[in-house]
Amino acid sequence: MALNFGDFIEISTSSSVGDEIFFDGISADWKNNSIQTAIDLFRSKTLIGKYFRIFVKKNIPIGSGFGGGSSNGAVVLREVNRICGGIFSATELEVLSGEIGADCPFFIRGLPSIVGGIGDVCWPIDKKMTSALENYDLIIFKPPFSVNTSEAYAALRENFRRLYVTKEEAENKFFELREAAISKKGTLPLFNTFAEIFFADHENLANLCHDLRNIGASTMLTGSGSGFFCLTKGSSDVVEKKIRRTLGEDVFLKKTSFILR
Repeated sequence: MALNFGDFIEISTSSSVGDEIFFDGISADWKNNSIQTAIDLFRSKTLIGKYFRIFVKKNIPIGSGFGGGSSNGAVVLREVNRICGGIFSATELEVLSGEIGADCPFFIRGLPSIVGGIGDVCWPIDKKMTSALENYDLIIFKPPFSVNTSEAYAALRENFRRLYVTKEEAENKFFELREAAISKKGTLPLFNTFAEIFFADHENLANLCHDLRNIGASTMLTGSGSGFFCLTKGSSDVVEKKIRRTLGEDVFLKKTSFILR
């Protein structure tokens, strides 16, 4: 799901012989970032010799599982394509963005979607469910540490293969979630394969999620972590206070909402 929260990116063409990328006003003097990857990919596919100046105001915390790097790369690819005359269609951009990162295709359109494959296949969610989600307040938060996504997936493959679910099981879990959201009864049956691995090392966060569910906030780890999201109805202030009491006043916490278009 896309949120009404994210990084701010400003893009223009540059007269310099090379791209200029600034994160929070500081020049990025390294090449291993999704934005540079997106620009290089676009040039390699089009042979267009333009260079770009890009300013990024980072709001999404790094290592949170909130898609900061993936969304940056996908949005820059989409906007560079627009600046250069719209060479690729949205569908073509979705395919192309998969070369930047596995979950980049979602961010080309940002529609409420079920995402499959390795993150490169998106199916739009039906209107009944998107309407149901409008009834929820959304809070995202991140404890004061990050998770390396590559390392998390490697650990899952090597030591926790029993946690994998089949395609049929995943579909059943989604339909359970959909029906619960539409029926408006109780907390939502959220599921994340990484949760057991994550909570084994972070008991305080497992207890926090349990406490939040007890006050009506459906809470779950986002991706491989370390960020979380809470869906609640009318108790967002209580939820926020509980999170801050547990993780401290300096915890990253943001009240936001879904983009349901």
